[in-house]
Amino acid sequence: MKKTMMILFVLCSMMTGCTTNEKVINFVQLKESFEKRGFLLEEQVDINKNSVFQMTLNGVEPESYMINDKEIISIYVYASSEGVKEGIKDFEYKTATASVIPHKKYQVANVLIFYSSRGDPEDERIEMVLEDMKALAEQKRRHLSPKKGTDVFLFDT
Repeated sequence: MKKTMMILFVLCSMMTGCTTNEKVINFVQLKESFEKRGFLLEEQVDINKNSVFQMTLNGVEPESYMINDKEIISIYVYASSEGVKEGIKDFEYKTATASVIPHKKYQVANVLIFYSSRGDPEDERIEMVLEDMKALAEQKRRHLSPKKGTDVFLFDT
């Protein structure tokens, strides 16, 4: 009886651990949110590669863009929100003794964004993009096909 209960417990743990209901945002959805709000995200070759906003954080390199000729946006897309948390810890560790320019840090689902306006007023469209991202992350998912321990979801777009 104890052996059966132990096997049942292990199987339940494995099935629960292998499924996730976490909502993720991919870079295509992210880029569409920025473009919808009037930002054209084109990779910049003249961004300082030694900037703290260009660091690899938790194994992810950022996609960085210059907007309005003064503002920098660095975007990290992780596989999960747990990756973002580790990325933030990594940033704090790597910049603990550095003098970092004023910036804002945003996390929505699996995305980490650093935004620096370099003393200029913050672009209000950033907040709109963040609201779009939050809406994406909160969308209800439709269940497609349940299989043993596997959930497959389609995001409504």
